[in-house]
Amino acid sequence: MECLSVREDYKAAKKLAEAAVSAAQKNGVSPYLPVLEDLGNSLKEVRLGLMELPLSRITGNKEQGRNNAFANNFMPLLEEGSEFAVKWSNLYDSFLEEGIRDAIKVYEYMNRYYVQEGNKRVSVSMYGGMEFILADVIRIIPEKSESKEYKVYSEYLDFYDCTGNYYIIFSEPGEYSRLAGLLGLSLDREWPEEVCADLKCAYFSFCRKCRSELKIADYKALSEAFLMYVSIFPMKTLFRDTEEQVIKNIRSASKELLAGSKSSEISFLEAAPEAQSQKTSVFSKLFSGTKKYTSSSPLRVAFVYDADIEQSRWIDSHEAGRLYVDEMTGSNVVTRCYLGTEKNIEETVGKAVADKNEIIFTVSDRMMPDTLKAAVQNPGIKFLNCSLGNSRSSVRCYQGKLYEATFLMGILAADRLLLERTEGDRKIGYIVRSGADLSVAELNAFAVGASLIDPECRIVLRYANRANDTSFRGEFLDEGIHIYADFDQSSKAAQGSRPGLYLLGRDKDIYLGSPYYSWGKYYVQIVQSVLSGAWDVGEKMKYNNSANYWFGLSTGVVDIRTKNLGYQTSKLLAFFKDSIVNGGFGPFSGELHSQSGAVIHETSGRSSAVSLDQVNLEMSSIAFMDWLNENIDGELPSRESK
Repeated sequence: MECLSVREDYKAAKKLAEAAVSAAQKNGVSPYLPVLEDLGNSLKEVRLGLMELPLSRITGNKEQGRNNAFANNFMPLLEEGSEFAVKWSNLYDSFLEEGIRDAIKVYEYMNRYYVQEGNKRVSVSMYGGMEFILADVIRIIPEKSESKEYKVYSEYLDFYDCTGNYYIIFSEPGEYSRLAGLLGLSLDREWPEEVCADLKCAYFSFCRKCRSELKIADYKALSEAFLMYVSIFPMKTLFRDTEEQVIKNIRSASKELLAGSKSSEISFLEAAPEAQSQKTSVFSKLFSGTKKYTSSSPLRVAFVYDADIEQSRWIDSHEAGRLYVDEMTGSNVVTRCYLGTEKNIEETVGKAVADKNEIIFTVSDRMMPDTLKAAVQNPGIKFLNCSLGNSRSSVRCYQGKLYEATFLMGILAADRLLLERTEGDRKIGYIVRSGADLSVAELNAFAVGASLIDPECRIVLRYANRANDTSFRGEFLDEGIHIYADFDQSSKAAQGSRPGLYLLGRDKDIYLGSPYYSWGKYYVQIVQSVLSGAWDVGEKMKYNNSANYWFGLSTGVVDIRTKNLGYQTSKLLAFFKDSIVNGGFGPFSGELHSQSGAVIHETSGRSSAVSLDQVNLEMSSIAFMDWLNENIDGELPSRESK
């Protein structure tokens, strides 16, 4: 009977293999296990020793060998009467009696594990429902590269050296550093044994509950969800709180734990909730329970700042927006600013919550982690964070398309430079005060605008990195640069210095114009959407997932100021501005070329006729730009400098 049972188990395992083969063929992928290709003899190998390896992490075989004996799910494919089938059945019989005694031998490469010896042991263990298997592991160190995959793996190696933890696997650069920061540690020294033990315990506890509650099975998705959980709740809750409380935490943060980090999951919206509601006014009648606000029971709106108003261009622009709300709304709206620092954001946001504000704006992406934490714990409050590209469903994000305005400034700069310098090299300087706050889209749009007027003009990128650093002026003069842009709105740019485009002089620089934000127009639209109930319509109908409001010239949230323009230049700028506002030609329309020569956006062909089919770059591609236009001299800041 026992032998019959074993034979039946082999038949069942073989059916699983055949189903995997059929599915693979339908999807156009290989039905067999991946094989680690010959990487040559130049790569370093490091013996890690015995590890309790999760079976889900084993990818394939180290060598081709009898790779066709297994489907891509490690289930057996060979016929039941084969010698292989007998050995598999005998091993499964032994597994049922005493488990797997001998360690398998695997090679790890880029966080994927390939079996050198023991693939039948892996197959039997997977069929038997085991989660882990004892493995003797050898790591192959890959060659250095600039790829995203290598950067993530390099951080993993640092994390492993600090913790010995090989269970937590992230997919985005910077996430291991973020986890370390949440625990008050770094990746440049070994972590205390107690912390490492707590981390492992907390991770396993979280995975068990998360699989049950949210049905997440993929190990990378579990790792990402774990990082999000400890960003919202202290890690100690996973092994100190009751199981009921932890499950309650997981359920309350379920949208965030399930949310991905891909740009395709983010909705970039160019209209405010109120504008959207006009199109759906029939449905708005369904929601008649909109709260009415009066002077005695006003809508309370908080603005949370992480720097002093008098010391930061960025904070000053948002404070002007808050005051605009006061001016444009009635007594049924009360606003208040909460001044904090980078070190006490959580406490400052907490004060805004305690004061019963119903809308809370946090005005920098540095505040997103604490904003998210407060939003999950206070679902009745509307939280908005001034950032772009964050896939958080509990917090709506907002930003202005300042790149549309810098595009116009690029046109102005090149036009003015042709008047100032008709011979020799023509260069325009571009100053960045903080590498962490550099908007690649704004820089590229400026460069594209300049190239439309003067294709030979070069944009020279310089990093100042201090609020009042003017050392670049001498460098620019020595290089023959007479016009420069300093558009930085970050907290490193002092409030007293005026952002803009300048003509460089020996003693004094001449202001030519600037792009600017008019945050008040955005804030008023959001407040009005809450007063009218349009926000709630949006909540119920469309905006449950990762809404990012990105307003441009057409909304008045961004615009340009200029000074003493000739009528020809005024007409030129008016033409391009009108085209952008009306949805025609924009900064990233048509063909684009990067520094490396890659064609970012190619037209359909060359002809003597001028094509009107100048397709705009997708908004997600603009938001996540990681390349520089071909006429820029300089490099993007390294991750370390950020």
